[in-house]
Amino acid sequence: MAEYFEDFKLKVFLTVSRLGSFTHAARELGVSQPAVSQNITSLEKSLGVKLLERRRGDVFLTDAGRSFVKYARQINYWYDAADRMFGEQGLATSGRPVRISADAICADYILPKALSVLYSSHPELAFEVIPAGESESIAASVFEKEEEVPDDLQVPGTHFGKPSDADVEVTASPSPKTMDFEGESRLAGVMDAVLVASPVNRAMSKAASATEGDKLPFSTIAGVHVSNKFAVWSGYREFLAPDILARVCLCSSSAELIKSIVRESDHIVGLLPEPVVADDILQGRLQRLPVRLPELTFDIHFNPLPEFAGRTVCTLLKESL
Repeated sequence: MAEYFEDFKLKVFLTVSRLGSFTHAARELGVSQPAVSQNITSLEKSLGVKLLERRRGDVFLTDAGRSFVKYARQINYWYDAADRMFGEQGLATSGRPVRISADAICADYILPKALSVLYSSHPELAFEVIPAGESESIAASVFEKEEEVPDDLQVPGTHFGKPSDADVEVTASPSPKTMDFEGESRLAGVMDAVLVASPVNRAMSKAASATEGDKLPFSTIAGVHVSNKFAVWSGYREFLAPDILARVCLCSSSAELIKSIVRESDHIVGLLPEPVVADDILQGRLQRLPVRLPELTFDIHFNPLPEFAGRTVCTLLKESL
């Protein structure tokens, strides 16, 4: 229970109702049994109803108590939320929005759901999302001379900077074959690559509709019939084999451009991050093809500044991604 934001009478009531004993509640709360009784009596008096009754040494909720316990839990939840938001370790004490530097994929397809979850439970929060390329040069904000920039500046998951630049960076980069503990601590999730086609692409429909046990017409990207060209998100380009690159008709950093072209085409297959096309597949606007692409898996990095990492909002944001 929060130390700075709480109603101790509610805390006593919830503890007694959970344990079914004044004695056990007093022991857990670290107070005397008379103090427990006094708090319950005071709460009942203020509400004008009987919440608890004793029977042979046990304590039971009355009908009014069973109704009130739901409200008490909600009230205590918001007390706890207030403490996390505004207490000594709070996250709203700075009086400014949390600044997030994010690349295009994360800003458009990863952050929206995460921020929506946070807003629903913490409506007092405010965020500012800036494109990763528009923040100050991270190196320049810390190192004045180019030769002073450390070798690991370009290592995925490394964030140098200051709050005026960004409190946290959220970026996607290719998954390394090995990862140290520091890299794992910054990992917020993974982003798979998927191959998709339009429902009007009849050459791909058989593969897209195949069920377990069916003989697939192809199982690798190279097996896609030569009548189809590829539209590829630019993040994957450097990992494609020469024979696939020769069939690329469009490579772009704009995932929406690729999706739009693939949806309208009967001979173009799209290679895109899974979050980009998840809703389109669900709504039937695109078909997912049965190709596994582990070599194109990207990691979602969550890289807070040290002074931001200790705040509760940092933990909440990372957990929401």
